[in-house]
Amino acid sequence: MIRFGTHADIPAMLAIGKQVIAQAKSLNCEMDPDLAAKTIRQALHHRKHAVFVAEKAGNVVGFFIAMQDQFWFSKTHYATDLAFCVAPEHRDQAVWLLRRFIRWCQEHSISHIQLGLSTGLDIEGRTGQLYEAHGLKLVGGIYSTTFPEAT
Repeated sequence: MIRFGTHADIPAMLAIGKQVIAQAKSLNCEMDPDLAAKTIRQALHHRKHAVFVAEKAGNVVGFFIAMQDQFWFSKTHYATDLAFCVAPEHRDQAVWLLRRFIRWCQEHSISHIQLGLSTGLDIEGRTGQLYEAHGLKLVGGIYSTTFPEAT
């Protein structure tokens, strides 16, 4: 089941997010649970954000934090994800979260969607295939580097 997230979902979302971030090949940082919880709380209350959770057997197994904004050069709005995380053993829920996000965009008359793949975890290309199956097209890429922390 996909539903809007609530404050009660934050601990489960943090656990899933921590698991995904720990596996991410493009990050060399750890989750700050206080900051992450604050960000989720803000998204729950922001009129340009939405938080969706995937729930199975009463447990949160994935989430999608959506946000919309205006392009910096136009009054046209776009939507993207702040976070899209699914527990590895429940990857089948990603399609339902994506579909709910797309429906949210349509409900808000958002005609542009921009989603990236920034964790480096999709080496088989399944997420890209999922996006393409839902009408998104690959139009660029993400280039990443990590500098050693300054002392």
